Amino acid sequence: MTDVTQQPGTPDHFARFGLERRFAIDEQVLEAAHQRMSLELHPDFFAAAPEAERLAAERRAAAFNEGYRILRSPTLRAQYLLRLLADGRELDTEALPGGFLQEIFLLQEAVDELGEAAAGTEREALRQDADQRLGAVWDDLGGLFDAAVADPTPERLQAIQSQLNCSKYLQRLLDRLSDD
Repeated sequence: MTDVTQQPGTPDHFARFGLERRFAIDEQVLEAAHQRMSLELHPDFFAAAPEAERLAAERRAAAFNEGYRILRSPTLRAQYLLRLLADGRELDTEALPGGFLQEIFLLQEAVDELGEAAAGTEREALRQDADQRLGAVWDDLGGLFDAAVADPTPERLQAIQSQLNCSKYLQRLLDRLSDD
């Protein structure tokens, strides 16, 4: 898993790009800030500067690029925002909602039973089912994050972590359906 932590004392990626600290971001604002700041922070503009200034420009550009990479990916953005909200509190990174593991097990069995000769419609139906489930998880995450930004209780943060765990299982299932 990609480490989406941030160095102490640095502005968070949301602030760096002029965005509110929330899961649902305005992607146009992100892109516009990225274009503007790419020009301002590009290390080539500091080629003739003293070494310390060049190194500082490289660090700023690297932090900027890392922030952009994290914020434009819903998965990385969710992980990053959860870490910011958790503020050092430990969460159960294995927890899943009740019954979820059994549902995944049944879906995995259905994929196993498809075999080589399965009609494309059966595979497509399973893929659509998993895709809809994943979409529902991401929809739930939006509301959970909104509530947690307003009041980051341990229960809300754990619910977010559990939904992120669900998304990983469902994404693996979708990947498997695509690879077979």
